[in-house]
Amino acid sequence: MSEQDKTLPLSGVRVVDFSGYVAGPFCCMLLGDMGADVIKVESPTGEQWRHQDPFTPGMSKSFMALNRNKRSVVINLKDPVEREKAIKLLETADVMVSNFRPGVAERYGLDYETLKELFPRLIFTSNTAYGPIGSRWHQPGYDLVVQAFSGLLSSNPSPDGGVPKRYAGVALVDFTAGHYMLYGIMCALFQRYQTGKGQKVEASLLEAALGLQRQKMLTLEGALDIPEQPGNVIEQMASTSTASNAMGARELYYRTYQTSDGFITVGCLNVPQRQVFLKLLQMEDPWHTNPDDIPADAAIDKVRRELTVTAEERFKEHSTEEWVRRFEGEGVPNAPLKMLGQVMNDPEVAEGGFLYEYDYPGYGKVQSVGTGVRVGKGASVRRPPPRLGEHTDEILEELGLINPAASAPLNKSAGHQEQRGESQ
Repeated sequence: MSEQDKTLPLSGVRVVDFSGYVAGPFCCMLLGDMGADVIKVESPTGEQWRHQDPFTPGMSKSFMALNRNKRSVVINLKDPVEREKAIKLLETADVMVSNFRPGVAERYGLDYETLKELFPRLIFTSNTAYGPIGSRWHQPGYDLVVQAFSGLLSSNPSPDGGVPKRYAGVALVDFTAGHYMLYGIMCALFQRYQTGKGQKVEASLLEAALGLQRQKMLTLEGALDIPEQPGNVIEQMASTSTASNAMGARELYYRTYQTSDGFITVGCLNVPQRQVFLKLLQMEDPWHTNPDDIPADAAIDKVRRELTVTAEERFKEHSTEEWVRRFEGEGVPNAPLKMLGQVMNDPEVAEGGFLYEYDYPGYGKVQSVGTGVRVGKGASVRRPPPRLGEHTDEILEELGLINPAASAPLNKSAGHQEQRGESQ
């Protein structure tokens, strides 16, 4: 362990990562950023994300984005002899993370009931699609699929009333689930410090998707009476939108507008900020003087359309830079709409230390988003994403399973580990 590693908050914590795709690897990467020794267990062919549009054999940008600060060991879990190496590795672990499909962990003897008897201090962390109970507990699922099942996808219908699409192509549910897993692991580590005992931490994509809608759920509670029935789903989505008009009244003040040369996003969530909005756009809002007087659905739609059209026309009268100047002068939250490529080169982002830069052999400079939180002096990239099996001999030697003088590469064994995924 380097001197730098010893100064990080999770120094001395070992995490064995059996997960694949997004949520689990993201969670484990964050643990590694904070100093944990994360060992990624992979099949002889590697985790699937390695092969998602690879730029070089065994390495893709999708994998690279989620697997820094880890070591890779190849273990063929389908082979009973090889599985013993996984058990030996877990003897040294504080945390195990997996997203096996239901039933796979039990078949491999890597389920909680088996492992808690062997390693009572182990924190067993799993992420599945729909959770451990309920009628769909055994079903696989990915981010997009669970967004559909949870109602999240229908919250973002296409402007033309067409097929709903995932927000900006971002795996919101996967990353949210990864954060929930991290939260559960940290709580379990602290409780183990108090009790000396490990425990089970369970997350699911469905619960993560529901968590993203907690405000909307409370707003709509009691407002909807839409039975599940055959028919026009698009019409049912429109009914849901109509029923939520009371919440939608604020959308005038919390959205993106086109300017004369680009776009600006404004966020006015309180009365003083809305007063400034109306003053700068020279508008009047009937709800502003009496916000509790919400008209009926038909009336609210008509008034909102009229206000929106007026605001849209007013914003087009000036440039983005001018609107930013005016709103900033009044202390109202706002920002010009930027493309991701612009953000990566923005001085604000660079100076804030939000991006890490490191060299990846055979590729060159890599920009990577940071941990998202600073603890003490902050984290860093101590290891680039590992090549498949890069640390197999090193780790097996640490476990006393091979003689370094007579070791042979173990990542050439045949077979393919049954993967897990958020196809859990």
